Formats: sequence, structure tokens, C-alpha cells
Amino acid sequence: MSKKILIADDSQQVRKALREILEKNNYTVVGEASSGTEAIKLCNSLSPDIIMLDIIMPQLGGIEALRMLRSMNKELKIIMVSALDSMDRVKECLKAGANHYILKPFEEDKVIEILKKISPE
Repeated sequence: MSKKILIADDSQQVRKALREILEKNNYTVVGEASSGTEAIKLCNSLSPDIIMLDIIMPQLGGIEALRMLRSMNKELKIIMVSALDSMDRVKECLKAGANHYILKPFEEDKVIEILKKISPE
């Protein structure tokens, strides 16, 4: 059964690129959010298995959204997405409950490898 994924990124171009990678590899994208606040609302209504969550977004940033999502659902798989390659940021995300971290620009093989690692079929 295909994993249900919610994509949360303020860039429509990034959401489109991720959707194409995911759908090409038989994942189901159940929704897209452009802010942390929207991601939390959609998570409640769509019940995804995995959220791909950008770190820097308007209204509610990714790390704050991560903490809120994690407090609501301990089982949810959360992959943080960022163009910033900062070890401090990676450590902060992992400490806050992220399952993994992906850097932009995306490499399709790397995205799929991480998805399979955190949520095997």
C-alpha cells in the first residue's frame, strides 16, 4: 500500500518538484501546504503517514510546526527539508523529533532512499 505524504513548503516550485518525484515512485501525495499553520491543519484532516516539512516558512516555521506535529502524533514520520546545510539546524530538527533531513535541491534517489529508510513498506 502506498504511503500517504503531505508536502509543506512555501515554494510552489519545490512542492511541484517533490510531488513529481513522489508520484513517479508510487507514493500518494494527499496534500500540499504553504505554511506550518496550514501543514498542521491538513495533517489533522488528511492523516498522512509522512510529512515533508520545509524549515523556513511564513506564519509558523518548520521547526515550530515540527514540535507541534510531534506532540500531536508520535508515530507520524517527519522529514525536514531545507536549502541550509547547517549541522546545528540538523541537530535541532532531530532533537525536536524529525525522522530525517533532506537538502535542496533534491536528488530523486536520495529522497526515495530516505523515504524507504524511515518508512519501509
